[in-house]
Amino acid sequence: MTKTSLLLLAVLALPGLAACEGSKAADAAGPESGYATGTVVDTAGNPIAGAKILLDNSVFYASYIHGSTRDDGSYRIRVQPGAWRVHATFRKDYNGRTYTLELHPDAIDSIDQDGGVRNFTWQLEGRGPVNDYSYYGGFIQLSSAVGFYEDFNDVELVLTPDGPLIDGSPGQQLRLRLNDHYWRDYYQIEDIPIGRYTVTATLESDGQTRPLSIQDWHGKSDPTPEFQLDFLPESGGSPGAKASIVIGD
Repeated sequence: MTKTSLLLLAVLALPGLAACEGSKAADAAGPESGYATGTVVDTAGNPIAGAKILLDNSVFYASYIHGSTRDDGSYRIRVQPGAWRVHATFRKDYNGRTYTLELHPDAIDSIDQDGGVRNFTWQLEGRGPVNDYSYYGGFIQLSSAVGFYEDFNDVELVLTPDGPLIDGSPGQQLRLRLNDHYWRDYYQIEDIPIGRYTVTATLESDGQTRPLSIQDWHGKSDPTPEFQLDFLPESGGSPGAKASIVIGD
């Protein structure tokens, strides 16, 4: 190949190389001075439109800047001087109820007037990044029925999904024992993926297993061998969901 041909090929390749470099630069876009920017996606990576973005001043009490995401899940909010921590929530309708759900950030450090990028993802479960007491799943309060004195260490709860979870995924059966991943406190189960479940309980004692009665305390239902559990949204539009189970003979 002649030097002229090689030179011509190099010239023709330059636009394509420039386009590739431009695409890489767009993908790795850094902070925009004076703005908080980012994207919000669901559990499948699809954009969430209308998510609420809150910039909370980390120095001054009750000093906020509000915004929301566009149809493509992106947001761009002007930042005032100071240090701001970025939070994101969104509202989701599920089985006739509306839930406010906290979204998971890719970083928790504050941003300032120089701008910063904070992206958020919807997680069905998992501990929040600030402390071990916050989580994205639902909370279940446990209690013993009158006259039931058995040790919860001998109890197994089984939660079987009854239809898709709140994000549309099929979910999976959960077999819960005290001190496992979800049942970390004697009367509290934490971080269950929000969904509708059929719940049963059994007692293992003296080498034998027997079924227990179980009821929904919120629904004031009668004790039965199984019942349908629905998480209730936290009151006042606060993030979270809760349920309550009574276990007895």
